[in-house]
Amino acid sequence: MSNKGDMIAQAANAMVGVPFKHQGRNPKAGVDCAGLVLCAVWSAGCDLPDCIGYGPQPKAEVLLAELQQRARRIHLDDAKPGDILLFEYRTGMPMHFAVLLANNYIVHAHGQTGRVIRQRLTSARSERLHSIWRVEGAHG
Repeated sequence: MSNKGDMIAQAANAMVGVPFKHQGRNPKAGVDCAGLVLCAVWSAGCDLPDCIGYGPQPKAEVLLAELQQRARRIHLDDAKPGDILLFEYRTGMPMHFAVLLANNYIVHAHGQTGRVIRQRLTSARSERLHSIWRVEGAHG
């Protein structure tokens, strides 16, 4: 493994098929979108505090505040596998999280399908991007 970004991407990809579980933080039992990102980041040895204790949606402002302290915001053109994507829906605040893989794919815990899935980062999905973050130590 060449860097922590690749480790994050590999850990997220390994969770494809894991059941969706609200506030789940166990890759063997179930994760939600925040849990997927946190478990992948933690498995690479990176520090990112949990944001558990939320209602139907993750506490975006808590995770966003932590990312602002422990990661740097990047542009989609500069994104690499292992970067964290935050998506917004109607509120202007991020409400869904994913991990970027190679070849313009993402991994995310999808409540509607009930599991972690891998999908293309389509132009429609890109339009909902709130921000992209690279955790400290990933990609040099």
